[in-house]
Amino acid sequence: MTSRYAVAPAPPAGPGMTPEDGAIDHYLSELARWRMRREHELGALDALTRTHDDRDALNIDVTASMTLWHAIAQRHDLLLSTWQDAQAGNGERDWIAQLIWGLLELPDGDAEALAIALPEAVRLSDALAASLRARLHTDDDDLPFDQRVAALTADTERVRAQLEHDREAAGSAGGDERDDARLDDANDADHPGDDVTERLSAVEAEVEGLPGESAESLATVGDLESRLAAIDRDLIIAAATQAHARATTDQASSERDHLVAKGEAVRSLAERVLNTVHPAPRLGIPDVSALGEVPEGEDELTAYMANLERVGRALDQAHITYAAALAEYADLADRAERLAKTLAGCGAPTSVDLAGMLTAAKESLHNRPADIQRAAALIAAQEAYLGELRPDA
Repeated sequence: MTSRYAVAPAPPAGPGMTPEDGAIDHYLSELARWRMRREHELGALDALTRTHDDRDALNIDVTASMTLWHAIAQRHDLLLSTWQDAQAGNGERDWIAQLIWGLLELPDGDAEALAIALPEAVRLSDALAASLRARLHTDDDDLPFDQRVAALTADTERVRAQLEHDREAAGSAGGDERDDARLDDANDADHPGDDVTERLSAVEAEVEGLPGESAESLATVGDLESRLAAIDRDLIIAAATQAHARATTDQASSERDHLVAKGEAVRSLAERVLNTVHPAPRLGIPDVSALGEVPEGEDELTAYMANLERVGRALDQAHITYAAALAEYADLADRAERLAKTLAGCGAPTSVDLAGMLTAAKESLHNRPADIQRAAALIAAQEAYLGELRPDA
């Protein structure tokens, strides 16, 4: 069934596998489409939340969803940059897999619970968005009852399969009873004391027993959609917490390889910025290899993991800074295009040579590296003048 909402694309290969070129192209294209659709969805949900009676509680989930989307968008940018370099012969294709399956550290105060790989982050975004839609009742009048039930049935099957997959993964990774407990203790605030398996089984039973369409059954479907989205969300976070809690040499090696790939992607982004804009930020980008090889001792391993986290945070900061420089350039280019359309509609000369200023601004942007300070000053001056000339514009 084709969804009208953004749905997480399947990763091009599993963890530890190098994806084929065609699969990478397809995944990056699908992720770009997902990214654009989810941004629009979150904008619409944010607008609905502002007028909702429960807006204070809903705003927490909207903010979390937007934070998650932003982290995913940043990783997508790094993937695109790395893939372009790899195709040009300036990078390693193996780094693509590292960036897909390496952990995203989300700035939300709980590093363990939110340290998840890109595919899980995208699926978590789907779950958060589904929960918000259910709580806001955005689907009540848009989708026929039978289609909502069919979609709910398909989602319960998907979540059940994911739960079984996570249990198998925990077992194959040498998990113990505590690992299973972490999955079973993925509790939702509305269901204290119920483990995730029992909650999912309850939803499955209620879906199977749904009566025909009525006002009561419609309300039940909405409740089930919200509960299933919460289960999906909690399952993802529990599995991520479980993986993060096992500090092993294999985990440290995997994280080190991920940061090596991420460091190269950030260096590629930095070079692009330096070639595109002036003045450009100049930040030191840490070299992961300077940490040395992964140690064997428990104490040394704990310290090594802490150092990896510090390097990861430094790479994140460099990424944010360089990405912001490109975003500023893109914003100036958009503003220049809007000015061109506005000037074309003026139809009358003014006492200021706005057309000449616009030409100078565009020249500043088209140069390499672009003089963004000059362009910004020219564009701001034109916008201010037109604001006085045409206050209704």
